[in-house]
Amino acid sequence: MKTKHLLILSTILLFSACNSKSISHTASLSQPVTYQNADVYQESAPITPQTIMAPRKIAMSASIDVDVDKIDDAKEKLNSLVQSFAGRVENARFSEGGHYYANIKVPSDKLIPTLDAIAKLGDKTSQSINKRDITNGFVNSEERLKNLKLFRDKMKALLNRTSNIKEILQIEREINRVQTEIDMIERQLKNMQGSVDMSPIDVSLNEKTIYGPIGYVGHGLWWAVKKLFIIR
Repeated sequence: MKTKHLLILSTILLFSACNSKSISHTASLSQPVTYQNADVYQESAPITPQTIMAPRKIAMSASIDVDVDKIDDAKEKLNSLVQSFAGRVENARFSEGGHYYANIKVPSDKLIPTLDAIAKLGDKTSQSINKRDITNGFVNSEERLKNLKLFRDKMKALLNRTSNIKEILQIEREINRVQTEIDMIERQLKNMQGSVDMSPIDVSLNEKTIYGPIGYVGHGLWWAVKKLFIIR
């Protein structure tokens, strides 16, 4: 029975010491012990045919600049339309000169309609849309998470079958280490899925300059002088 415990303990120590597919180590026993861990734990999951058939995970983001007549009115309209698209305003601020900046998030399937609605607040001066395919990273993380949970559960089953204090402590340390990695990957997957479900939009609203009579004259003169030096 003690020999069996030593073999099990050697397996755990070998797994902790090396992440390769096949690990060979000489334990305290007279014969070397070789542990094949491919069926329990994989350092990185391969891309399988199921991965290719899986729906693509696309993370989208955008930015838009709009010149508006009245910045306060445009801000209120922006807040209303964001709510109408089931989105939210995460960060917003005013700056001198009649500028309003906001970072909003909307469901990804409503990104384009939201941009179209924001453009109607005034005169759109610029817009960009970015897309990132995160499918492979997402699927690999899911596979790694599955293997880690499988290994953790086997270690828990092993823990229930041993009464040796030293072995119990070592198995518990290994379980805690694996659980920490599981928690980290679960957070990563949650963040990745969040970036697929909700798309951020950086919005810049700029109040238009309204010239008085003299201002129009001065602006016209400046335009004429500028054209003497630069045609376009």
